Amino acid sequence: MEFVSHLTTASGDLLLTIPSALIILMSREWFCARMAGDKEFRATTEFSLISFASLSLTGIAPGGLIRESIVPLLRFLHSQLWLLILLAMGIIYVLLKSPEMNSFSARFSAVFLQQTWALFIINFIPLPPFDAATTYFAPYMQWRFFSIFIDTLAILALVIFLYDFWRIDFLTGAFLTRWLGIA
Repeated sequence: MEFVSHLTTASGDLLLTIPSALIILMSREWFCARMAGDKEFRATTEFSLISFASLSLTGIAPGGLIRESIVPLLRFLHSQLWLLILLAMGIIYVLLKSPEMNSFSARFSAVFLQQTWALFIINFIPLPPFDAATTYFAPYMQWRFFSIFIDTLAILALVIFLYDFWRIDFLTGAFLTRWLGIA
């Protein structure tokens, strides 16, 4: 019976984390494409499944924006700006609505804010597969081997992010949810 209880609890968490991760990652890709003037952008074809899985399962993820683009630094800055906009919108929502502690609204807001904050902070690491690496490795992005290397590192990051022992409140955004009184 304990297994069923644990399974129900874990799947209940996914009902919060999956929509939150989809909103964050897909809107971020859309914003970057709009700001870069990419009229041929398709959110579903250029969507990083590894980043989505990592953000859904661990709350932290490499951004998944490493790919051949015209101005990688500008795309990185646009993506970070969008995460700040999402963070501000989430904080304003919580401050205006003041959801009760264990309500769906409070729990979804907490997950959304933590995922957004973690994605914003983690992607300043200037190593592949994190987004800041696009500015350093832009000349190599057209190589097929480099693409496979990035995917391998992203899967490794997913496995590493599954362990809780190294996480701190600043990295996960837990300080935001405590400050807002929703977790």
